[in-house]
Amino acid sequence: MKNSALPVTEPGALKLQTSQSTAVAASPGAEKAPLRLSVIIPAYNETARIGRTIPALLTYLHGLDCAHEFLIVDDGSTDGTPHTARQLLSGEPRARVLEQPRNRGKGHAVRVGMLAAEGQFVLFCDADLSTPPQELDKFWPWLDSGYEVVIGSRKMAGANVSRRQPLWRESLGKGFTWLTNIIAAPGISDVTCGFKCFTHLAAQTLFSLSLIDDWSFDAEVLFIAQQLGYRIKEVPVSWHDEPGTKVRLWKDSVRSLLGLATIRANFLRGRYTGLNRAMRKHT
Repeated sequence: MKNSALPVTEPGALKLQTSQSTAVAASPGAEKAPLRLSVIIPAYNETARIGRTIPALLTYLHGLDCAHEFLIVDDGSTDGTPHTARQLLSGEPRARVLEQPRNRGKGHAVRVGMLAAEGQFVLFCDADLSTPPQELDKFWPWLDSGYEVVIGSRKMAGANVSRRQPLWRESLGKGFTWLTNIIAAPGISDVTCGFKCFTHLAAQTLFSLSLIDDWSFDAEVLFIAQQLGYRIKEVPVSWHDEPGTKVRLWKDSVRSLLGLATIRANFLRGRYTGLNRAMRKHT
C-alpha cells in the first residue's frame, strides 16, 4: 500500500527554509512550467570541481523533456564557490545558489536544499558527479510506480565501478554500511552513495525530521524512512572515484560511529519530534 504521510514541519525546518538564497538571473521570457525535478548539489570549497561538473549536469538537464530546477547549496565555502556557481548558472531560468554563513556539514547542506526544493521529485548528487547524472534515467520507472525513496547502489549486482576508492575508504564504507544495517537501517546495501532521489512529500517529511549535519545523515534519513514505512528501492548505478575527498580518516570514522549511536539515542529519547504522529498516519 502506498504511504502518504503529511510533512512534519518544525521550527528548525522553518529556519532552514529562510537561509540566504540567491536566484541566478533568468533568461528573459522564461516560462514557469510545473516542476518535475529538483536537483541539489551540496558544495564546500568546490571551485576546482564545479567548473567541470555544473556544465555537465546542465547538459543532461537540458536534454530532459520536463521542467526542472537546479540548486547549489554552499556550506560556508571560503574559496569563492558561490561566486563561481552563479557565473556558471547565469541565464538558467530555474537555478538558485543557497549560501550558508558557516560550514555545518554535508547533512545540513542537503537538508537545506531538500526543504527549499519545489520539484515533484528531488535528487541530490555529489559535486564531483562520481555517479553520472544519466543514471537518474534508471530511477524513473520506480519513482513513477510509487516508490518514495530511490537510491543508487555501488554494491549491488549490475553496478559498474570503473575506478575504485582507496582501500581505506572502501573498507570504511563497508564497515559503516554493516553497522548501519545492524543499528539503524537494515537491508540497505549502500548507505552512503551520494545519489538519492525522493518524492517531494518524502523529502519534506524526512528532512524536516532529520537532525544530523555530518556524514551520518544518510543513515539517519533511511532510518526515518523505514520507520515511516516508505517504499525504498536501491538501483545499481555506475560510479567512479574522484580524487580530492574531504573525508578525514580518523576524525570522520569516529564521527560516523557516534552518528549511528546518536540516531538510536535520538529515537529512544523522542527527539524526532512528530515521528510517532507521522507513523500513526501510515497505519
